[in-house]
Amino acid sequence: MKINSEVQKPDDATLILRRMLKAPQELAFKVWTSPEHIPQWMQPEPGMVIPFASMDLRVGGKFRIQMKTPDGEFFTAVGVFQEVKPPERLVYTWDWEKDGSGTEFGEVEGKPSLMTVEFLKRGEQTEMVLMHSRFATVESRDSHARGWSRITESFAQFVEKE
Repeated sequence: MKINSEVQKPDDATLILRRMLKAPQELAFKVWTSPEHIPQWMQPEPGMVIPFASMDLRVGGKFRIQMKTPDGEFFTAVGVFQEVKPPERLVYTWDWEKDGSGTEFGEVEGKPSLMTVEFLKRGEQTEMVLMHSRFATVESRDSHARGWSRITESFAQFVEKE
């Protein structure tokens, strides 16, 4: 898969991806934040599926995205929305559950990073700017860079078909 996102690593704890989308700002925001759409585009690794996604899209609301590898291992991301400004900006924490195989919120690792996702109107297109910061290690940042690059590519392909 060709990756069309621009990836920047301004420091050891920050990752920024930029991607132009051939889609309206409102649609991009809706698809990014709708639990029914997330399983259709979120795939950080080939073969991964999303058995469950939930979003309480308000300041203080929580989200939970359960990802499952082909061999049955779960990676479940959870967090709390700190800023919600449809259709242009989201800020939320990003942490991992220790055992993400359940159907309810579980115990988290307790090393939250911070996500800021902006959808900026650029004429008929939308520029998506994803900034993931507060990584504990360079290795974690670089691992997330690979996953987010794949995710932004599949997100773009999905939203541009909608």
